[in-house]
Order: sequence, then C-alpha cells, then structure tokens
Amino acid sequence: MSGQTITKSLVDGLEKQASEYTVWDAKLPGFGVRVRPTGAKSFIIVYRAGTGRTAPVRRYTVAAVGKLAPEAARTQAKILLGNIANGADPAAEKRANRPKRDRLTFDELAQLYLDQYAKVRKSSWKNDEGYLKKPRAKWKRRIAAQITDDDVAELLEEIGATAPVGANRTQSVLHTLFSWAKEPGRKHVPVNPVADMRRRYQEAPRERVLNDEEIRTLWWGLNDPDLPAGRPVALALRFILATMVRPGQSAGLLVPELVSFTGEDPQYHIPKNRVKRRREVIVPLNELAVAAVREAVVREDQGAVFCSWTPTATAADASGNETGVKETPRLLPITRDALSAALNGRPAKGKRPARRGIREHLGMAHFTPHDLRRTAATIARRGGAKREDVKALLDHLEGDVTATYDKYDMLPEKRLVASILEAELRNIIGTKPVSRALLPIAGDNVLKIVDVERRIAGL
Repeated sequence: MSGQTITKSLVDGLEKQASEYTVWDAKLPGFGVRVRPTGAKSFIIVYRAGTGRTAPVRRYTVAAVGKLAPEAARTQAKILLGNIANGADPAAEKRANRPKRDRLTFDELAQLYLDQYAKVRKSSWKNDEGYLKKPRAKWKRRIAAQITDDDVAELLEEIGATAPVGANRTQSVLHTLFSWAKEPGRKHVPVNPVADMRRRYQEAPRERVLNDEEIRTLWWGLNDPDLPAGRPVALALRFILATMVRPGQSAGLLVPELVSFTGEDPQYHIPKNRVKRRREVIVPLNELAVAAVREAVVREDQGAVFCSWTPTATAADASGNETGVKETPRLLPITRDALSAALNGRPAKGKRPARRGIREHLGMAHFTPHDLRRTAATIARRGGAKREDVKALLDHLEGDVTATYDKYDMLPEKRLVASILEAELRNIIGTKPVSRALLPIAGDNVLKIVDVERRIAGL
C-alpha cells in the first residue's frame, strides 16, 4: 500500500490482516508503517545497502508504534536515510551490536526481553519479571539457544509440584519470551522450545466470592491489633474491596494520582503504565475508599499512599563499616506481592520461622486479593448496579472495532456504581464503636508509635 501520508489517525485505523503488510508514506520514500498478523505495528525504512541494483535491500525498524509519534518517526527515518546515502548501513550495525547467539545466556536474554519487549508493551511486565525468577535462577549461565523442550518440561514440573497455576503462568511467559527471541531481525534463539507444549495443569475457573459474613469478618478483622500484617497492607486490601481496582493498582496508588481528593468528586487517575492497553483510567472514590486513603497518608511527602516503614538501621560507610549513626526510617511503597504474602503467610524454612497469614489468623477459607475485586463487583450488581456500568468500573475492555472510536469515560455511571457499592458494603459490615489503633509517625530520627483514637463506623 502506498501514496498515503502516515498520520496518527491513519496508524490508529490500521487493522491486522491474515498476512503482514506495509503502508508506505507519500511524504518520505522508503518510510512506512508495518502491521504484523498479531496486530503489532512498527515504523520501518527500506533501503539498498550500497550502490547499484545488485546492492541488497534491507529493512530496518525505526521504532514501535506508540514509542514514537508518526512525525517523530518520520524525522528519525529521514536522518537514517540521510546517513545511508553517505554509506551507513543501520541494519548491519544493529546485527553487529547484537549479542552473539552462541554466547547469550538465558539470564541475559530474559533481561533483554524485559527491557525491549515487556516494559515497552505490557503494563503487567512486573508479573513477567516475577515468573522469570525461577527460570533465570535455574538457567542463569546456560546458553539460551541450547535450552530444550525437555529443560522447560523439567522446570515446569518442579514449579507445578507446589504451584500448578504458577507453572502455567511461567510457561506462558516463556512462550512469549522465546517467540520474541526467535523473530526475524533478532534471532537470539533458533527455535521456541515451548511452541508445541500443551499446558500441563488444569485450572479451575476463578469464581471465589466472599459471602456477607466473610466480608464482615475481614473488614473488622483488619483492625485487629494482633493482625499479622502492617496497617498499610490492611488498608490497601480494604481499598480493593471499596473500589474494584486491581491489587497492583491499589498497592501502587500514588498521592499525586488522587484528583479532587478534598472536593466533592474524589478520583483516582490510574496512569497508562499500570493499565491494560496503556490508557489512563479514572476511578471515582466513595467514602469508604477515601477513608482508607486518609488513614494511610500520614505524611505530606510520603509519595505512595500505602507505605511501609523500613526498620531502623545503623548507617555504613563506602567500605561497609558501621558509622554508629542511626538511619532515619523511610517510607517505601508496598507491592502487589505484599498483599498476597500477607494473606498467605509463609511456612517455616531453615532458620526462618513460619508466619501466619491474615486468612489463618481470621479463620477464613482461601481467597486472593483479586477475589476482593470480584466480590465487590458481585455485591454492586446485587445492589442494582447495571452490568455494563460495573464492567466500566472494572475496566473490562471491549474487543470490537467500535471501542477504538468510542472514548466516553462513563464517569457518571461509574460514580453511581461506586455509590451503590459503598451502600452495600455498609449494610454488610454494620457499625463498630470507638476503638483505638496504632499509627506509625516519624520524628526525631526514630520510629514513634502514637496511639490515635478514631471512631470506626464503616470507615
């Protein structure tokens, strides 16, 4: 396809087809946008490496669509084509700088995958990083191109012995990694050893929804002073139940992402890097969610809303020798994994003692942080919220072409769902009299625990 000026609207409208195709730019010969059967789009240039008709034709990827705007990509292409006219060959230079297949370890390949693919294309790249920890530990110095399907099967068996779902997720990430690694123009590995491998473990559909009694037990149980988890983790779990956001979006909430928080329409603006398909999502906050945030933010400069304190430690110099000076405790954001770890607890291992989880402490059946999101959606529907409005608050995406053009944010409808959810939760949890709780406050270079009296009435 040729004769069209490549613009953002043109690029956004290009749809995947059964085979790869390229749309060439009318303004700059040799510059185009390539669309793969997977739907992936990239700006490319085509040129002859040398002079005369016998010079080989090369293709070179300027950038993935989304990483550069069309105008910026055209400018970069113009610079590259100018260099080519003076004898440069960017495709050859790229191949020369590429790690040699016979020397590239799996650990190096995994890092390349994370840096060049997962972090660029996936808002959930942290999950990929987590699932690659065990493969990286097992195959750290192995040559990536020499890893076989038997190696993969052995690893998945080891993981599946204790975590069958984790084995399936690891298999999926490895499949994506090796597929990416063997693509033309990259070819870090000759084959994908996971390509013909079926899933080894059956997974039951995720259907866990907490009943009213469990919700009540959890809500008030999170106030237990003997709870085997920090207060920020408890509040982050409540925040999921009060908003329907994903666990990572609760743990990752930053203070600057709270918009109109002290006004009549408090909102959580989730940035593109923590949302599927990379676009900002607005979540209206009801009073239960606002209360969790207010309690969690104990300092103006803490950055993240749900933070944990680092323990007091003795500072060390560049040589690692203790200076005798006590370091000031610091606030660090909690992680998505911290929420699961708090619910699960951990078994004893070596000299490390076992730690009870929240579920065991409260005598509750198994559930995950994500199950709180499903529970919130269920009770909102039970309270009369429309299914399509609940779907909007859950940020469940439409998959048809119309979704590309319909950018209405459904904020009024989402506000109504948040209000219905709050009313249903209050009916379930009831009220509780005045209680006392502990809050950490930093001051005078030590961690002080201040007894703060507050009224707990569903907040």
